[in-house]
Amino acid sequence: MDKKILKIYQLHDGYCYNSDSLFLYDFARGFLKKSSYILEVGSGSGVVGLLCARDSGARLVMVERDEASAFLSALNAKNAKLGAVVICADFLAYAKEYVSSEKFDCIISNPPFYRDGVLKSLNHRISQARYEEFLPFEKLCMQAKRLLKPKGSFVFCYDAKEAHRVFYTLKKTGWSAEIARFVYPRLDKEASLLLCKARINTKSSLKILPPLFTHNSPRQTDNTPEVRAIYQRANTHSIKVFASDIKEAMCKAGTSLEKS
Repeated sequence: MDKKILKIYQLHDGYCYNSDSLFLYDFARGFLKKSSYILEVGSGSGVVGLLCARDSGARLVMVERDEASAFLSALNAKNAKLGAVVICADFLAYAKEYVSSEKFDCIISNPPFYRDGVLKSLNHRISQARYEEFLPFEKLCMQAKRLLKPKGSFVFCYDAKEAHRVFYTLKKTGWSAEIARFVYPRLDKEASLLLCKARINTKSSLKILPPLFTHNSPRQTDNTPEVRAIYQRANTHSIKVFASDIKEAMCKAGTSLEKS
Protein backbone atom coordinates (compact mmCIF):
# COMPACT_ATOMS: atom_id res chain seq x y z
CA MET A 1 0.00 0.00 0.00
CA ASP A 2 1.30 3.48 -0.85
CA LYS A 3 2.32 5.73 2.01
CA LYS A 4 0.24 8.82 2.68
CA ILE A 5 1.30 11.55 0.26
CA LEU A 6 3.74 14.02 1.78
CA LYS A 7 3.08 17.56 0.55
CA ILE A 8 6.30 19.56 0.61
CA TYR A 9 6.33 23.34 0.41
CA GLN A 10 9.75 24.43 -0.82
CA LEU A 11 11.37 27.61 -2.04
CA HIS A 12 11.06 28.44 -5.72
CA ASP A 13 14.01 30.80 -5.24
CA GLY A 14 16.08 28.41 -3.15
CA TYR A 15 17.46 24.89 -3.18
CA CYS A 16 14.84 22.30 -4.15
CA TYR A 17 14.96 18.65 -3.23
CA ASN A 18 15.72 16.21 -6.00
CA SER A 19 16.34 12.52 -6.60
CA ASP A 20 19.43 12.60 -4.34
CA SER A 21 17.15 13.46 -1.42
CA LEU A 22 14.81 10.56 -2.18
CA PHE A 23 17.68 8.11 -2.66
CA LEU A 24 19.10 9.17 0.72
CA TYR A 25 15.70 8.68 2.38
CA ASP A 26 15.35 5.22 0.86
CA PHE A 27 18.88 4.27 1.93
CA ALA A 28 18.39 5.56 5.48
CA ARG A 29 14.98 4.06 6.17
CA GLY A 30 16.41 0.57 6.57
CA PHE A 31 18.46 1.70 9.57
CA LEU A 32 15.57 3.27 11.49
CA LYS A 33 12.93 2.02 13.88
CA LYS A 34 10.10 3.54 15.91
CA SER A 35 12.32 4.08 18.94
CA SER A 36 14.93 6.00 16.93
CA TYR A 37 15.73 9.63 17.66
CA ILE A 38 16.77 11.31 14.41
CA LEU A 39 18.63 14.54 13.69
CA GLU A 40 18.58 15.88 10.14
CA VAL A 41 21.39 18.33 9.42
CA GLY A 42 20.56 20.96 6.80
CA SER A 43 16.91 20.04 6.44
CA GLY A 44 15.95 22.52 3.72
CA SER A 45 12.26 21.81 3.14
CA GLY A 46 12.51 18.84 5.51
CA VAL A 47 11.75 16.19 2.91
CA VAL A 48 14.37 13.61 3.95
CA GLY A 49 13.75 13.77 7.69
CA LEU A 50 9.98 13.88 7.34
CA LEU A 51 9.90 10.86 5.02
CA CYS A 52 12.07 8.93 7.47
CA ALA A 53 9.88 9.95 10.41
CA ARG A 54 6.68 9.16 8.49
CA ASP A 55 7.83 5.65 7.61
CA SER A 56 9.53 4.71 10.89
CA GLY A 57 7.50 6.62 13.47
CA ALA A 58 10.77 7.93 14.91
CA ARG A 59 11.18 11.25 16.72
CA LEU A 60 12.78 13.96 14.60
CA VAL A 61 14.79 17.14 15.08
CA MET A 62 15.83 19.21 12.05
CA VAL A 63 18.53 21.89 11.94
CA GLU A 64 18.49 24.44 9.10
CA ARG A 65 20.41 27.71 8.93
CA ASP A 66 18.20 29.53 6.40
CA GLU A 67 15.19 31.02 8.18
CA ALA A 68 12.76 30.69 5.28
CA SER A 69 13.73 27.05 4.67
CA ALA A 70 13.55 26.28 8.39
CA PHE A 71 10.05 27.75 8.46
CA LEU A 72 9.02 25.48 5.59
CA SER A 73 10.52 22.45 7.37
CA ALA A 74 8.35 23.24 10.39
CA LEU A 75 5.28 23.98 8.25
CA ASN A 76 5.66 20.72 6.32
CA ALA A 77 6.04 18.78 9.58
CA LYS A 78 2.93 20.43 11.01
CA ASN A 79 0.86 19.76 7.87
CA ALA A 80 1.98 16.13 7.87
CA LYS A 81 1.07 15.82 11.58
CA LEU A 82 4.62 14.79 12.40
CA GLY A 83 5.81 16.18 15.72
CA ALA A 84 9.21 17.35 14.53
CA VAL A 85 11.19 20.13 16.17
CA VAL A 86 13.01 22.53 13.84
CA ILE A 87 16.04 24.52 14.99
CA CYS A 88 16.98 27.56 12.89
CA ALA A 89 20.75 27.61 13.37
CA ASP A 90 24.11 26.98 11.78
CA PHE A 91 24.77 23.30 12.53
CA LEU A 92 28.38 23.80 13.63
CA ALA A 93 27.32 26.40 16.20
CA TYR A 94 24.34 24.27 17.27
CA ALA A 95 26.54 21.21 17.83
CA LYS A 96 28.99 23.16 19.99
CA GLU A 97 26.17 24.61 22.13
CA TYR A 98 24.14 21.40 22.42
CA VAL A 99 23.71 20.65 26.13
CA SER A 100 20.98 17.99 26.26
CA SER A 101 21.93 14.72 27.94
CA GLU A 102 19.91 12.88 25.29
CA LYS A 103 21.86 11.98 22.18
CA PHE A 104 20.61 10.90 18.76
CA ASP A 105 20.39 7.37 17.37
CA CYS A 106 20.84 8.57 13.80
CA ILE A 107 22.12 11.73 12.12
CA ILE A 108 21.06 12.15 8.49
CA SER A 109 22.40 14.74 6.07
CA ASN A 110 22.49 15.67 2.41
CA PRO A 111 25.30 18.19 2.96
CA PRO A 112 26.65 20.76 0.50
CA PHE A 113 29.45 19.03 -1.40
CA TYR A 114 30.50 21.19 -4.35
CA ARG A 115 34.13 22.24 -3.86
CA ASP A 116 36.00 25.44 -4.70
CA GLY A 117 36.45 25.92 -8.42
CA VAL A 118 32.84 25.16 -9.31
CA LEU A 119 30.97 28.18 -10.63
CA LYS A 120 28.82 29.43 -7.76
CA SER A 121 25.18 30.44 -7.99
CA LEU A 122 24.41 34.12 -7.47
CA ASN A 123 21.52 33.00 -5.27
CA HIS A 124 22.91 32.88 -1.72
CA ARG A 125 20.35 30.34 -0.54
CA ILE A 126 21.32 27.94 -3.31
CA SER A 127 25.03 28.52 -2.66
CA GLN A 128 24.60 27.68 1.03
CA ALA A 129 22.89 24.43 0.14
CA ARG A 130 25.38 23.36 -2.52
CA TYR A 131 28.91 24.49 -1.68
CA GLU A 132 31.08 22.74 0.88
CA GLU A 133 32.58 25.94 2.26
CA PHE A 134 29.30 26.54 4.13
CA LEU A 135 29.55 23.17 5.92
CA PRO A 136 32.99 21.53 5.43
CA PHE A 137 32.71 17.76 5.56
CA GLU A 138 35.49 17.34 8.12
CA LYS A 139 33.78 19.77 10.50
CA LEU A 140 30.45 18.07 9.91
CA CYS A 141 31.98 14.72 10.90
CA MET A 142 33.66 16.15 13.99
CA GLN A 143 30.57 17.87 15.30
CA ALA A 144 28.22 15.00 14.48
CA LYS A 145 30.20 12.85 16.93
CA ARG A 146 29.20 15.18 19.76
CA LEU A 147 25.52 14.50 19.23
CA LEU A 148 25.41 10.79 18.44
CA LYS A 149 24.94 7.86 20.80
CA PRO A 150 27.96 5.48 20.98
CA LYS A 151 26.28 2.94 18.69
CA GLY A 152 24.46 5.52 16.60
CA SER A 153 24.67 5.93 12.82
CA PHE A 154 25.68 8.82 10.57
CA VAL A 155 23.86 8.43 7.24
CA PHE A 156 24.62 10.82 4.38
CA CYS A 157 25.14 11.23 0.66
CA TYR A 158 28.02 12.87 -1.18
CA ASP A 159 29.50 13.43 -4.61
CA ALA A 160 30.79 10.03 -5.78
CA LYS A 161 33.91 11.66 -7.24
CA GLU A 162 34.87 12.64 -3.69
CA ALA A 163 34.52 9.11 -2.27
CA HIS A 164 38.27 8.79 -1.61
CA ARG A 165 38.23 11.98 0.45
CA VAL A 166 35.02 11.00 2.24
CA PHE A 167 36.43 7.68 3.44
CA TYR A 168 39.75 9.29 4.43
CA THR A 169 37.98 12.07 6.36
CA LEU A 170 35.70 9.61 8.14
CA LYS A 171 38.71 7.61 9.34
CA LYS A 172 40.62 10.74 10.28
CA THR A 173 37.78 12.02 12.45
CA GLY A 174 37.10 8.74 14.25
CA TRP A 175 34.39 7.18 12.09
CA SER A 176 34.22 3.83 10.30
CA ALA A 177 32.31 3.58 7.05
CA GLU A 178 30.11 0.48 7.41
CA ILE A 179 27.79 0.45 4.40
CA ALA A 180 28.12 2.25 1.07
CA ARG A 181 26.17 2.30 -2.14
CA PHE A 182 26.97 4.11 -5.38
CA VAL A 183 24.32 5.63 -7.64
CA TYR A 184 24.83 5.62 -11.41
CA PRO A 185 22.83 7.57 -14.04
CA ARG A 186 23.06 4.56 -16.39
CA LEU A 187 24.98 1.35 -16.83
CA ASP A 188 27.49 3.06 -19.15
CA LYS A 189 28.05 6.14 -16.94
CA GLU A 190 30.30 6.89 -13.99
CA ALA A 191 28.85 6.95 -10.48
CA SER A 192 27.32 10.29 -9.52
CA LEU A 193 26.38 9.83 -5.86
CA LEU A 194 27.68 8.00 -2.80
CA LEU A 195 25.28 6.84 -0.09
CA CYS A 196 27.04 5.96 3.14
CA LYS A 197 26.35 4.79 6.70
CA ALA A 198 29.14 5.30 9.25
CA ARG A 199 29.54 4.65 12.96
CA ILE A 200 32.06 5.81 15.53
CA ASN A 201 35.25 3.71 15.64
CA THR A 202 33.76 0.31 14.84
CA LYS A 203 35.77 -2.65 13.59
CA SER A 204 33.27 -3.65 10.93
CA SER A 205 34.52 -4.09 7.40
CA LEU A 206 33.00 -1.86 4.73
CA LYS A 207 30.03 -3.47 2.99
CA ILE A 208 29.43 -2.15 -0.53
CA LEU A 209 25.90 -2.76 -1.71
CA PRO A 210 24.94 -3.42 -5.35
CA PRO A 211 24.80 -0.24 -7.45
CA LEU A 212 21.64 1.78 -7.93
CA PHE A 213 21.05 2.63 -11.59
CA THR A 214 18.61 5.46 -12.13
CA HIS A 215 17.82 5.22 -15.88
CA ASN A 216 17.71 2.57 -18.59
CA SER A 217 18.42 5.03 -21.42
CA PRO A 218 19.20 8.75 -21.96
CA ARG A 219 15.49 9.56 -21.75
CA GLN A 220 14.80 11.26 -18.42
CA THR A 221 11.48 9.46 -18.08
CA ASP A 222 13.05 6.04 -18.52
CA ASN A 223 13.63 5.28 -14.82
CA THR A 224 14.67 1.82 -13.69
CA PRO A 225 12.11 -0.26 -11.76
CA GLU A 226 14.01 0.31 -8.50
CA VAL A 227 13.93 4.08 -8.89
CA ARG A 228 10.24 4.03 -9.79
CA ALA A 229 9.65 2.02 -6.61
CA ILE A 230 11.59 4.59 -4.54
CA TYR A 231 9.53 7.45 -5.96
CA GLN A 232 6.34 5.51 -5.25
CA ARG A 233 7.40 4.81 -1.65
CA ALA A 234 8.32 8.47 -1.10
CA ASN A 235 5.00 9.64 -2.58
CA THR A 236 5.80 13.36 -2.36
CA HIS A 237 4.10 16.37 -3.92
CA SER A 238 6.13 19.59 -4.29
CA ILE A 239 4.53 23.02 -3.89
CA LYS A 240 6.88 25.89 -4.66
CA VAL A 241 6.65 29.31 -3.01
CA PHE A 242 8.83 32.41 -3.04
CA ALA A 243 10.64 33.50 0.11
CA SER A 244 9.13 36.98 -0.19
CA ASP A 245 5.63 35.48 -0.14
CA ILE A 246 6.04 33.70 3.18
CA LYS A 247 7.40 36.53 5.36
CA GLU A 248 3.97 37.34 6.78
CA ALA A 249 3.21 33.66 7.27
CA MET A 250 6.50 33.27 9.16
CA CYS A 251 5.31 35.86 11.66
CA LYS A 252 1.84 34.37 12.13
CA ALA A 253 2.31 30.61 11.91
CA GLY A 254 2.24 28.51 15.05
CA THR A 255 5.02 26.04 14.21
CA SER A 256 7.65 24.36 16.36
CA LEU A 257 10.45 26.48 14.86
CA GLU A 258 13.13 27.36 17.38
CA LYS A 259 16.21 29.53 17.09
CA SER A 260 19.65 28.82 18.43
